[in-house]
Amino acid sequence: MKNNNSTSFIVFAGVIVLCVFTVVAAINLLPRNNESNSYYVKVGDEMSAKIEALDIKNNKLNITTSGDATEYCVKSTKSTPDSNNICWKKIENNTASISIYQYKKYYIWIKDTNNKISSPMSINTRDKED
Repeated sequence: MKNNNSTSFIVFAGVIVLCVFTVVAAINLLPRNNESNSYYVKVGDEMSAKIEALDIKNNKLNITTSGDATEYCVKSTKSTPDSNNICWKKIENNTASISIYQYKKYYIWIKDTNNKISSPMSINTRDKED
């Protein structure tokens, strides 16, 4: 009888350890949706503008937008800029271009005519070299 209790305890403890490991692995591997890596704003942002394309050529980041995009901000940090930050630059004819460095990660936001700021998109210059 004692052998059965020991075996049951070992199996039960093993199942618990396996469950805890599975939860920890899932939390660390699944995306947390902290940023939007799609070219569209997140659902619920209700913006009248979106980024259609990002392109890197000759150390310049080219941004193509649609809708009512008025300004863009490109930073190397993920903190969302407020609407009065000096990083905001005008978008003309739904296009913008800014000089960038290679081997860096950049975060891009756009602002629409209602002064709403999009979720950040990120681009790594290592991934987009020509």
